[in-house]
Parts: sequence; structure tokens; C-alpha cells
Amino acid sequence: MDTIVLSSSPTASSTPNLPKTPAIDHLKGLLKQIVRVTILDGRVFLGSFAGTDQPLNILLINAEEYRIGLEENPEGRYVGQIVIPWKLIVKVEGEVQQEDNGQMYF
Repeated sequence: MDTIVLSSSPTASSTPNLPKTPAIDHLKGLLKQIVRVTILDGRVFLGSFAGTDQPLNILLINAEEYRIGLEENPEGRYVGQIVIPWKLIVKVEGEVQQEDNGQMYF
């Protein structure tokens, strides 16, 4: 599996032939940001977005897993680094800073 690491460094050459598009720019803007990923079985992963690969699997670092539903675990558990397969993802949300210093997810 080839991983595309979206670097915010202007000298990074890890994405040699990657076209410049608004979608790629948006992904680069999410680097090192906290994202919340919900998957099909109801689990939610909260961690720092580190990149994606060609099939759009998502790589999170310093991630925690929360279970919602019957086997609920509201305290979560630390899972560290995780690759979440795109076919399991229901929703991806990123943090947005509001003017009043509050946080919300988009």
C-alpha cells in the first residue's frame, strides 16, 4: 500500500505528481488537526490527522477509540496510530475554531 503523506512543508517531495486542487489543499489544511472518524459499527476514533493513501484510508496518530451503543465505552481507550479503511468510514469531522474561542466540528 502506497501512502501519500501530505506535508505542510514547501520542500517536501513525498507527493511528487500530486495535482494542486482545492480538495488536496483542504486535506493539507487538516494535517495535525484533531479529527473525529465514525465507522460502520458505531465506533468513533478521535486523533490527529496524519494523512491518507490512494484508496483514501485515513491515518490517525495519538488516537482514542470510543464505542457508542450496546457496548458503550464513554471513557474510551488509547489506540495510538491507526489506519481506518475508507470502506468502513461513515463520517469524518474536523475541529473548527469559532470567534468566541469555542470549538465545533464540521
